[in-house]
Amino acid sequence: QQQQFAQQQQHQQQQHHNSNGHGFYNHPVAAGSDPSLNGRMHAGNNLRSSILYQTDILPPDEPIPATPMGSNNMPSTPASANFSDSTSAQLRRRSQLSDTAAYGATGLKNFGNTCFMNCVIQCLVGTAPFARYFMQGGWKKDMVRDNSRKTEVTVEFARLVDNMWRGQYGSISPIGFRSSVGKCSEVFKGNDQEDAHEFATFLLDTLHESLNRVHPRPKPEREFTPEEEMQFETLPDVQQADIQWGRYIRRNWSITTSIFQGQSQSRLTCLTCNHTSTTYYTFTELSVPIPSADAAKGPGSKTLVRKSSKNNIRNTGPVNIYQCLDAYSETEILEGDNKWMCPRCKTKRRASKRLLISRLPLVLIVHLKRFSTIGHFREKLETNVLVPTRNLYMDKYAIQQQRQQASSSTCYNLYGVANHFGTLSGGHYTASVFNGLRGQWNYFDDTRVSIIPENNVATPAAYLLFFVQAQQ
Repeated sequence: QQQQFAQQQQHQQQQHHNSNGHGFYNHPVAAGSDPSLNGRMHAGNNLRSSILYQTDILPPDEPIPATPMGSNNMPSTPASANFSDSTSAQLRRRSQLSDTAAYGATGLKNFGNTCFMNCVIQCLVGTAPFARYFMQGGWKKDMVRDNSRKTEVTVEFARLVDNMWRGQYGSISPIGFRSSVGKCSEVFKGNDQEDAHEFATFLLDTLHESLNRVHPRPKPEREFTPEEEMQFETLPDVQQADIQWGRYIRRNWSITTSIFQGQSQSRLTCLTCNHTSTTYYTFTELSVPIPSADAAKGPGSKTLVRKSSKNNIRNTGPVNIYQCLDAYSETEILEGDNKWMCPRCKTKRRASKRLLISRLPLVLIVHLKRFSTIGHFREKLETNVLVPTRNLYMDKYAIQQQRQQASSSTCYNLYGVANHFGTLSGGHYTASVFNGLRGQWNYFDDTRVSIIPENNVATPAAYLLFFVQAQQ
């Protein structure tokens, strides 16, 4: 029965693959018109993944022509946008740039409180294969025009990427992009300071919906029957994960899926009969808690806590990123009022719950949960989270089969950081992004751009961390 169930699921996936014209299902990392992502070819060197050292990301000599919003005509790619220049010509052209107006080092104007938007844009534009997809025009043929507001966000984002990588200006004003975002989302319409994590989620989701290559979408698949659930639980983890990933990509495949999306496993285990219930979720950002230094050190430890009631800021001793990941994946015991209704026991039982990663993405975005709600009050954790810029190992937090897959590395290198300074109401966002073309880290404070040493990148203000998968 177990083999029959697994074969049925695999047969459904193969039928879907044969019935559509999308060869990218053969290479579930490839997306759009960017063949360089097939098989994760750009997975790295000793310093950082080589997707950050691409020379073919250099922009054409002509800008994307402006198209009035509301028009159904998409901006056309100029003839010079075929990236046919030789590498040496590209390098010569790059060497003529000044330090203040360089490729990948363009600042963004702050419209009062839009620094939360600027820092996310800088980190995404610094993601080379993502930027290359927009600059080479792959987004145009993938565009879904069902929602004009999301379409407008995508068109304006593509224009913004092109202008930022052109290297002609020290800073630019993203007024068109900001306007399109306000039309698409009430949350980001005004002039208030918003959350950078919420904006990153909004933007990547909007781009995914606008550029989903599975169109028209098939109907959602039915839920498993209780009998199928039982059979599903007998399968190895890697087979379970593949089945659920296949069900997801039958309705979702975009550049966002290709680069940023991973899959997590949540498993409940009855502590009486050992029956399990396993659920798989697709994630774009991995939100991890920041434990107190006491909790990270274990019972009996004490750390000085400095708290400012005026600004609702709490300071504790430093922890490292692995302690945050430990807190994310630690086993939780459900008991008392939280007991689980075990399908096999037919009654509520004490159960364990654990989260692991079943599919690691090419780019792993880690969201440090600095903001918390306690009763009616919100607090910000100013805990210094120590983060390595190179060699973050995710083995411990992935299912066993994911660790053993030869085609997938569990080691990551940092290439982007979105920082938050200050209080909940009066804070400021900046970004640090690795520029592979110049082999240096740039610090973006709205329109101001400067070079920053690598050892100054991961600061106590780190809020969003962008890691790229290293080569095996």
